[in-house]
Amino acid sequence: EPKIVGAKDPRIRYIGRFDFSNSQEVYFDWSGAAIEANFSGPYLAILLEDGANSYNVSIDKQTNVLETVPGKTKYEIAQNLLDGPHIVRITKRTEAFIGGATFSGFIVAAGHELLEKPADADRSIEFIGDSITTGYGIEGESPDCWFTARTQNVDQTYAALTARHFAANYSIVALSGLGVVRNLRADETQSPETAIDFVDRAVAMNPRSQWNPENSAPDAVIVNLGTNDFSSLPQPDYGVFVDAYMDLLGKIRDRYPRTTIFALSGPLMLAPAPSAIREAVDRLRSLTKDEALHTVEISDTLDSSGADFGCDWHPNIKGHIKIADQLVPVLAEKLDW
Repeated sequence: EPKIVGAKDPRIRYIGRFDFSNSQEVYFDWSGAAIEANFSGPYLAILLEDGANSYNVSIDKQTNVLETVPGKTKYEIAQNLLDGPHIVRITKRTEAFIGGATFSGFIVAAGHELLEKPADADRSIEFIGDSITTGYGIEGESPDCWFTARTQNVDQTYAALTARHFAANYSIVALSGLGVVRNLRADETQSPETAIDFVDRAVAMNPRSQWNPENSAPDAVIVNLGTNDFSSLPQPDYGVFVDAYMDLLGKIRDRYPRTTIFALSGPLMLAPAPSAIREAVDRLRSLTKDEALHTVEISDTLDSSGADFGCDWHPNIKGHIKIADQLVPVLAEKLDW
């Protein structure tokens, strides 16, 4: 008889933000949220209620895409494996707007078990951003394709590439269209709900869910916001944006007192976003004497003919590599990694 191992089993490792408030199951919606376990035996299934999102399922470093189906709650993800220990990692490719998911546990082959919990990475990075950070359209064929959930894959973004370079965990707090004061194509210069409202949530689409870091402060937080605020008219007031960006950084600093914070500008930000971000960081640094706060300017090296772009003119994998290549040396220097 195959054995069910519940979602609250201590041998399961969760990476990113999850809602653990239920005694039996775990709920999540942020992209990049990952579940990892070591197991023995030839077979593994997951108990997952979803129906909208897709996942990268990696067994012993071999990765396949799992598309969830409405009404289905059990997915067989490994069969006929060789004897010995195996490692599974399930990573949500798609973002919170696509939907949330409930994970209830694993099913292992009869006579087999989950093994010791996978070791945690020594380093971790949290990324706060918009569609670029979520990998919107990253697997699209060209800039002309329309976004579908299938073209989204956060695990190939500059965020994931940067984290992997440093053998770090990554956590994604990002939504397509998100701004600091004005979300994408908003009719007003200020939107009622912006990044500042989302950064404390365990579940993006649940305003009441609070993320409690509990000793898990990341080593670095990368803020990559401001592209949507100024991407169309009516643009927000420059000073209002600077103040809001300072508030956002202050909120992150309150949550993570010792974490190094990097404020990114570029590669696809219209003026005056880059100078406003620089001003916000400079003002905050001089006010608070915060030495662990930096700006990073990512210059636009993306091929404007379209070779570096996926759906709707969002960077494709080649474009994301170009962004990561500029971010990695800055982190290496400032964090001494």
